[in-house]
Amino acid sequence: MGLCFTMNANAQVTVAEPQFAEETILLTSDTEGITLKRENASIKTKVGASVFLVGIGKAKSRVTLAGIKSINSTPAPRNARLIIKAKDNDTDPNSFISIFKFELTKKERRYQVAEAGTFTGSKANSAAQVDFSAEKYGNQSYLIQLRDLEPGEYGIMLGDPNTANTKNGLKVTTFTVN
Repeated sequence: MGLCFTMNANAQVTVAEPQFAEETILLTSDTEGITLKRENASIKTKVGASVFLVGIGKAKSRVTLAGIKSINSTPAPRNARLIIKAKDNDTDPNSFISIFKFELTKKERRYQVAEAGTFTGSKANSAAQVDFSAEKYGNQSYLIQLRDLEPGEYGIMLGDPNTANTKNGLKVTTFTVN
């Protein structure tokens, strides 16, 4: 005779919320986590040579970070859990939290955010976006669950609708999945 029951897998998480809004904790267990550091990013736009020669072509804008590896040394598991603190947790996190996988070059990590073409118009990139599930956590945070991540470099950008952080420019929280 077997026993079957359902339990909320996140019910036992007891890690304190991050101290400040826009901080992220990577859970290493139900009772411990590490605060992930954020890196300075830049936006680079590349325009095809054909735009200059004949006026037809595409331009691509990418969020770019120096180096090919996150500055955070603790790797995330393929099924990672994060606690992300916002000003409050009343807003749908899918509307302002972007989690994505970077494309790697020999010297940098990059993520294409937009593309504009002469005949195709402009579009935002969502191909490398990572789907996540979320629930409220504590008073101001979200508990984010990421499933079946592929090995690689990842970034988190927050566009908190309740406040604009313009002091520090473009900051990206980064992590590695082995």
